[in-house]
Amino acid sequence: MSKRSDQLFAFLVEIAENIAQATETFQRELEQGGDFGALASRMKTYEDKGDELISKLISLLNNTYITPLEREDYVTLATTLDDIIDGIHACSVRFTLYDVTGSTPTMIEFAKDIHRSAKEIQEAIHKLNERKLLQIRDHVKELNVLEKHGDQLLHAALRSLFAESKDAIELIKLKEIYEILESVTDRCEDVADVLESVILKNA
Repeated sequence: MSKRSDQLFAFLVEIAENIAQATETFQRELEQGGDFGALASRMKTYEDKGDELISKLISLLNNTYITPLEREDYVTLATTLDDIIDGIHACSVRFTLYDVTGSTPTMIEFAKDIHRSAKEIQEAIHKLNERKLLQIRDHVKELNVLEKHGDQLLHAALRSLFAESKDAIELIKLKEIYEILESVTDRCEDVADVLESVILKNA
């Protein structure tokens, strides 16, 4: 394996680690009910780092003649990973736009699932780097389970909101935030789908 090929995998590992760190920070800040303005700024920093890593990966890909995986798989995997950070950054921005002053149990539950998903992805990418392709399937299965839990969580949260909320504006705010958080769990499952495709092509 050439040094350039190894570096392609290394960039994927860095991207996954950046996501794990971002989701850990996101979960911790929601649990602590901290400064949401500062949270949005932190998420933007993680987002910028992810964009930089993807730019470097694509630049290296364009200058590498033979790659272990198909070129499209590197790009699809990197951009799908990036969608996760984009989603949590978008959510953190909503906190400041809508003047959200505290976390709800549903937000915290979503944040936990998203971080768990990010950890599964991080471990899966490490196995991809080590060429342990078949072992990735365990992480794919867990990501699917977490995505289904996100669906259930959203449905329960919306039922509760519409049944109990007396403030229409607050309902609209929370509904959008919950839907963004659920979409992030979808993006994590999208990564699982790409990984499954890579396994089928290369195992």
